[in-house]
Amino acid sequence: MLDVELYDRDAICRDFPNKGVSDAYGRLKEEFGLGYQYETFALLCEGLGIRAECAVENSPRSKAKRAIDAQCLLVPCDDGPRGRFRVVSKGASSDAATVFGQFDFGMLGVSKVEAKRVARESGWMPIMRRTWFCHAPLNGKPCGTCNPCKDAMAEGMRWRMPLSSRLRYHAWHLRTAAAKLRQSRTD
Repeated sequence: MLDVELYDRDAICRDFPNKGVSDAYGRLKEEFGLGYQYETFALLCEGLGIRAECAVENSPRSKAKRAIDAQCLLVPCDDGPRGRFRVVSKGASSDAATVFGQFDFGMLGVSKVEAKRVARESGWMPIMRRTWFCHAPLNGKPCGTCNPCKDAMAEGMRWRMPLSSRLRYHAWHLRTAAAKLRQSRTD
């Protein structure tokens, strides 16, 4: 089993402040709607002086992938397995290169469904079953209704969500459909 270190988001922001990373993240958030996890992860990597694997998959709704595609070029990593990439700025500098510059990407060309196949073939399913992507966990489990949860449900990753999350997702979906129907009847 791998050694695991846990870091608190507030502690990372307090202990590893980096105005350049935070300012770049702020602009990416404004332009692309980027989630806070990328700033936190970038601050941690910069603060510890490490590179880390970042799982950004090829999804039509991936805000991180859109930011990277808009501002960066992908270059193969020279050290490590094939199929892993790093980002370099398309111009003199870019916010995406500042935020994502300490990350290696092994999944940028892979969809969520393809990621399951790769995990199964590589023997990583026990790890994959322990990971999730929620912005608003409830009782230590994915909420089922935030954008990353909705993306996971819509893109074939229901199997990674506990029943409570799937039920909240379906309830949200039904409420949304009912609201649209009510609105169409009043228009």
